[in-house]
Order: sequence, then structure tokens, then C-alpha cells
Amino acid sequence: MEHKIKMIVSDLDGTLLNDAKKISAFTEKTLLEYQQQGCIVVLASGRFQREVDRYAKQLKLKEYNGWMVCANGYEVTRMADGSCHTFDSLNPQESQKLCSIADELKLIQYVRIADQYHLKINRLLGGGLKGAVGLLKLMHRLGYQKGTYTVHLLEETRNVQSMREYLNEDVYKICFIGTVKRIKKLIELVEKVYPDQYAFYYVNPMAVEICKKSVSKRNAVEYICRQTGIQLDEVIAFGDSGNDEPLLLSAGIGVTMKNGTKKALAVARTLSAKTNNEDGVAYECLHYLGGSNENS
Repeated sequence: MEHKIKMIVSDLDGTLLNDAKKISAFTEKTLLEYQQQGCIVVLASGRFQREVDRYAKQLKLKEYNGWMVCANGYEVTRMADGSCHTFDSLNPQESQKLCSIADELKLIQYVRIADQYHLKINRLLGGGLKGAVGLLKLMHRLGYQKGTYTVHLLEETRNVQSMREYLNEDVYKICFIGTVKRIKKLIELVEKVYPDQYAFYYVNPMAVEICKKSVSKRNAVEYICRQTGIQLDEVIAFGDSGNDEPLLLSAGIGVTMKNGTKKALAVARTLSAKTNNEDGVAYECLHYLGGSNENS
């Protein structure tokens, strides 16, 4: 089944990457072949740019005029020349207010300030950094795939007593971690006090990232479409969780991974036949775009 697709957009964790956090040789070969045919590949992730760079290099996005979308859509980079477009960031006053609400709910707060990750642990969820790592490993064992990635980042993180004293410059997003009930309460309070100002992207039921309302993968991809002259209905997009949903619902073809979160699966337009560990992105590209690969 062939469609007139000119752009392939894929999330990383739980989608393009397998659980070992790698792009398989089969998927790499498939995406390189589509780029050689003129199709643009976009990596769209909640991760920051330095954490996406190695995958962009593996897929030769610079050589084939690909793009990167990072931090849930805050930052868009044209790989050919390194030019960057950004959307709205959280200013220090906003960030401090959000962390104040999180303090009342005794939530873990996790944010990148400049080039350093900062983490505030709440005693309710276990003492110190060891307690936070334990919680995140538990989340991973329960099936929340980004747990391992987050634990890896925690090894490079500054543990702080008060997040607010470090929030003296704009940040892209803040991640809050806690019980399912407290995370839901956080969102309710923020929406009540600051209606229609922020976007909420679940990493899993025990963690949510808060960004400005304008920050989304959909808005980022729409920007890329304007720059390249490609229409949104000529895009096939892949994802597995909450920060992918707006894009998956608006792209020409939006494919939710078979291993996606419960919420993402509930609103899916199209489900992949295979998981992220089974080269799901590559097989769906072959199905919708045509072509051949020796493993298909």
C-alpha cells in the first residue's frame, strides 16, 4: 500500500529505539534508503539536543537534509546547516511558581538548567538520590520504558535542596515525578490557577513534563513543513506516548506503536503491527511507502 509521503517523523524512546536504546541495523538501513529516495526524516523527541545528536549522526540526517525536534518540540534544528528555531520557554517566575505547587504536593522535581541537570528529591518518595533512582527503576520494571533513560541521566545530576533558588533563567520544561494521584493533582492545580498556559506531557503515569502551551511536536513539525514546502498530510509520524498524540492525530498517517502507553493506544488512529523491539517503524514505512528490504 503506497501513499504519497514526503516526510517520516519518529519519536525515539519506545518508538524508533529498541529497549536497549539503539536503532537496529534493519531500521537504519530502511530509513537511509528512504532518504536516498528524497524522503525527509525527522527525529522528534522529548530529549535535549545533545541526547539526540548521536542518532541523527547514525541516520546521516545532515547529509540528507533531515531535522531534529527536541525537548517536546521546543527546539527545531535543520541538520544541513545547524540553524535552530525555538518556541516559548518557561521564564524563572513561571518555573518557580510551578515548583512551589510541586513542593506542596511533595513531588520530585527534575529540570535541566543551562547544561546541568538538577534534581530535588522529596523525602516522601524515598531519601536522597538513591531513593529517586529506586523509584525510577521500579517504574521501568512496571513497563514504563523511559525509566532506564531517566536513571542514566540521574547519574549526571546535581541533587539540590531547593529547586527554586536555581531557577534564575529560562528553561524548556520541568519534569515532576510522584504517585499517580499526586501527579493528577498537580495538573488539576496548575490548570486551575494558570488556565490554558501550559502543555502537560506524561512520560508515564508517575511523571509529567510541563512546557509552555506553544511547545508541541505537532507545532514543530508544522514549522518544518512550512520551511520545506511539504504538507502535513504528506507526513507519516510515529510515537508511543502523550507528547506524540497531537502530531499523530494531525499527520497524514499517524502510527501509534503497538507497545504504546494505554492512553496513546486509546486514541490511536493506526496501530503498528510490530513493537519498537521488532522494527515497528521500519515495517510500517515499508507498508505505507512501499519499497523493499531483505528483512521484510
